[in-house]
Amino acid sequence: MNAAGSGSAGVSAGQWSTRNLPDAVRAEAARHMLSQVHLPWSLKLRDRAAYQCRLDWRELGGCTLIDCRSAPLAGWRGTPEIRRTQGDHLGLLLVLSGTERVRQGETAATLGSGDMLLWDAARPLAFEVAGPLHKITVLIPRERLARACSGDRFEGTRPLNGHAGLGALVAGHVTALGRFAHEIPAGDVPLASDLIVDLLGRLLAPTEMPAAAGDLMSRVLRIVEARLEDPDLSPTTIAAAVGVTPRYLHMAFADSGRTLSTHIRLRRTERMRRDLTDPRMAHLSITDIAMRWGFADSAHASRTFRKAYGMSPSAFRAGSR
Repeated sequence: MNAAGSGSAGVSAGQWSTRNLPDAVRAEAARHMLSQVHLPWSLKLRDRAAYQCRLDWRELGGCTLIDCRSAPLAGWRGTPEIRRTQGDHLGLLLVLSGTERVRQGETAATLGSGDMLLWDAARPLAFEVAGPLHKITVLIPRERLARACSGDRFEGTRPLNGHAGLGALVAGHVTALGRFAHEIPAGDVPLASDLIVDLLGRLLAPTEMPAAAGDLMSRVLRIVEARLEDPDLSPTTIAAAVGVTPRYLHMAFADSGRTLSTHIRLRRTERMRRDLTDPRMAHLSITDIAMRWGFADSAHASRTFRKAYGMSPSAFRAGSR
């Protein structure tokens, strides 16, 4: 068995199980291996001595596929776990059997058999499994998925329909890889990972939109990026700028999985995060940085930042030095 390095998604291949472990070491061994293979987590096992888990994983051309069978547990990734994580990844989660509840930021989802979720390893995340669960997770480098999405850097969490259309193709391909990953010849491994990333990129792209709606969304997103520093930026002012009603704009943005107001807040928070880690911005106060990116007051900015990253802007800046 080959184990991953701490917080690394770059494992090669391996299998692991609690089956033959003594009760006294089962819980700690499971915590260690789940964090080694799935990125760092804090975990709470319902039955420590009797906990059962089986992991089967393989590195696939820069991505990592993990087949996990687990008894009930709960877990979370906060600031300490995120800081220990090597690389910048997104996780594609497919539930094969059982139920898993996941919450990240403003998104909460209960996933059953065939449901998928794309989650962001750079943001705080929590999950709960109440019964036996069988799932597959594919860890994908963020930049690689961005290339498949025409440069759009996905951030946040998004539930995906794995029961119909292109989503069913993604789910079917991931399921097949979970069964046969270890049988794929080394020369075909890049093709296997390319298929996942390319299909997922197409699924995330708004290709189903009519051309006019697609053009509208492109204009809206450009306005947001160009005017983030404007405190008056809002769905109402954007609707006026593109010549539609706020109601129509809300309907057009609905397929993105978040509201336009949420998108604006998240982009402002991301710009704040970038400035807080930039030595050239060290002379600016947190209030200055918040105002620089359009927040009306520092208290609102701090609440939004804490919700997105699990800590205050001041604590984040101190930890980045």
